[in-house]
Amino acid sequence: MTDTDEDMVLCGRGLDKWYGAKHERRQVLFGVDVDVRAGECLAVIGGSGSGKTTLTRVITGDMLPTAGKVRVSGKLGYLPQDTHASDPTQTALDRMMSARDIASIIKRIRKAEKEMTDPDPDVMTKAMNRYDKAMQDFEKAGGYAAQSEATAMAASLGLPQEVMGQQLGTLSGGQRRRIELARILFSDADTLILDEPTNHLDADSIEWLRGYLKKYEGGFLVISHSTELLDEVVNKVWHLDAQLGQIDMYSLGWKPTCTNAWSTRNVAAANARSPRRRPNV
Repeated sequence: MTDTDEDMVLCGRGLDKWYGAKHERRQVLFGVDVDVRAGECLAVIGGSGSGKTTLTRVITGDMLPTAGKVRVSGKLGYLPQDTHASDPTQTALDRMMSARDIASIIKRIRKAEKEMTDPDPDVMTKAMNRYDKAMQDFEKAGGYAAQSEATAMAASLGLPQEVMGQQLGTLSGGQRRRIELARILFSDADTLILDEPTNHLDADSIEWLRGYLKKYEGGFLVISHSTELLDEVVNKVWHLDAQLGQIDMYSLGWKPTCTNAWSTRNVAAANARSPRRRPNV
């Protein structure tokens, strides 16, 4: 298939990535071509330093490639390995709601709420009028239903309702990580790219996540050490080989792919030790 297919949600061509400068430069990605289509559930596997996180950062736009280009169709939801909230004073619920188009209305509401406490009666009156208008827009946009959906999704990931009203800066690292995962799932993205999504999740939350991803109709790509998650949701695997600079693509599901990938590891390592030129993908 070509990168003009209607069901293609993400396409990368000729992706190179170098780190370092001058004689210390190290190439991680070698002319990589990647395609993700709607309905595809892909796992990215490979040893430490093989470029798994680098690849996801490049194709999401979080990092620029040294060469090559990426095209994304529709809305992309990306959970990086390290998540950092930009505003520690934002509540957990507002952080989740910011993933939807309703975010601008919520900002108007919060600004009006702050100005309603101003001692100047004129400022307070104008703020109250703006607040009323923003709340009307919030209701018309389905804000209350969206809040209920966000709260329910967060609860499924182990975040009780009382946490949702707390500021992000008061939450633990594990709680903030779960908020970011819930936010990405809540975003209605056409494509999901999740780097270790089961980090800080308990068994019940992982089970819920497996069920959610099995029903997800868009394309998604996941890096995870959770073999249970991969076994149930993945139908295609990208195996990154750090020694050869190649991506091997399998359409066999998780367990059959592991058998193929690991059984050829010794052959690949032996070939890599030969003096031949390192191949492109």
